[in-house]
Amino acid sequence: MAFELTPRRHELLSVILLSIGTIVMFLGYDVQAVLAESVLHSVHSRYPERISVFAGYYGQALHYLSFAICSLFTAPLQYYLASRWMLALSGALFTAYFLGYFHIMLGFAYSLYNNGEGAYMSEHSSRRTIDSNSALETGIGHSSLLFGGVILFVILHIVPTSSDGAFRSFSDHSIMVIYGSMLVLSSISILIFAFLPTKQFDSIAQHSNTERPSIKEQFRRFCRVFKRLNTVLLFLPFAYMGLIVSFMYGIYPTSLSFNPLTAADPYNIAYYTMSAGCAAFTGAIVFRRLIKRLEKYKLVVPLVAHFLIVIAILALCWMSVPNEATIHPVKSGEFTLIKPSTTLICVIGYLMGLADFTITMVRITICQTAVPKFRAELFSVTRVYQCLSSCVILFLSPYFTLLTWTYVLGVGLLLGMSSLLIVVHRTPMKDAVPKRLHEVPYNSNIEKPPFNPLP
Repeated sequence: MAFELTPRRHELLSVILLSIGTIVMFLGYDVQAVLAESVLHSVHSRYPERISVFAGYYGQALHYLSFAICSLFTAPLQYYLASRWMLALSGALFTAYFLGYFHIMLGFAYSLYNNGEGAYMSEHSSRRTIDSNSALETGIGHSSLLFGGVILFVILHIVPTSSDGAFRSFSDHSIMVIYGSMLVLSSISILIFAFLPTKQFDSIAQHSNTERPSIKEQFRRFCRVFKRLNTVLLFLPFAYMGLIVSFMYGIYPTSLSFNPLTAADPYNIAYYTMSAGCAAFTGAIVFRRLIKRLEKYKLVVPLVAHFLIVIAILALCWMSVPNEATIHPVKSGEFTLIKPSTTLICVIGYLMGLADFTITMVRITICQTAVPKFRAELFSVTRVYQCLSSCVILFLSPYFTLLTWTYVLGVGLLLGMSSLLIVVHRTPMKDAVPKRLHEVPYNSNIEKPPFNPLP
């Protein structure tokens, strides 16, 4: 007798494989994100005529701008490409990025992944399990930071960098080794995504209309989703998400290289990255158990946790990071209330990872339920909000001291979380599917044909 998985176990297998592919693909992306400004600042110091001193910030800003624009056009691809092929294509483009900082192409790749991820999750989750699956996928997938930090630690040990007493510098050889290693590892994600399971059973996607609209109708759908009140309310939380993600991946890691007290240890950035990855993994375990026991407040708990975590992050950064270390290398005697240390960097990294995990988990869930008839469009719209916010803030980053960042993030946190709580209150989270239905073994003989998740 052939071994058959229950529908729930089949869901878990699919989500875990998606998460593993995400780990491998984002491993290199996360590492280069935290190193970008430091690496390009090093290149500028050797070849000032070739590249801008703020090329790292500007390059990431262009990436987010490309991501925002492409997000408006990649959602309709779900009508023509299976979700796993969208993911595989995005993996291929992520891999190609490491050949030469192709930021425009990276934006397209990220928007493809964003829509492919949402489509695949809706194909392998019911309304009853989407929040739990989102927590699992977010926690495992975002642990790419952990594995990326470990690999970065090994690379820095083999190919050491240098410090001139002002900031951490990367040689041309070390840059080639780091980015070459990331390219090889990222290429594995293409195979994982290409062989993802495709069977569905009682998924969100199967309860949706599969009619394929014309190109004109697709643009009309985008216009209609922008008119929904929940879409309008989600502008503030996802614009804020663009701010916190930019700070986590770009600003704070750069300050570690620009502060002589932290730049002296070449492994501090690796410790920070590993700590953030550990937080995502442990967050999945803790919050996934919580939301299984909660009904009405299953999204309120991670939102409140996110609020408190970010307040702690801002307080610790304000006390331990020199005010101008987010812009340029500072002198060793610049005053801070707390002397930065490896332990403190790991604590801040862990809190950053928890903050990213909680807001990302809520995004995946709320985009499936806030405007159910326009799920794919809403995924794209929220990414547009986030990426435009990141683009603007990164272009302004050369003028933002740490104190300015504290004010901007504090105000964004208050407005974003308040608006998101309103959306959660307006959105029904209960599932109409009977619980016993999920205990029926999956029968491959009655498998329904695959279809695209957009209504």
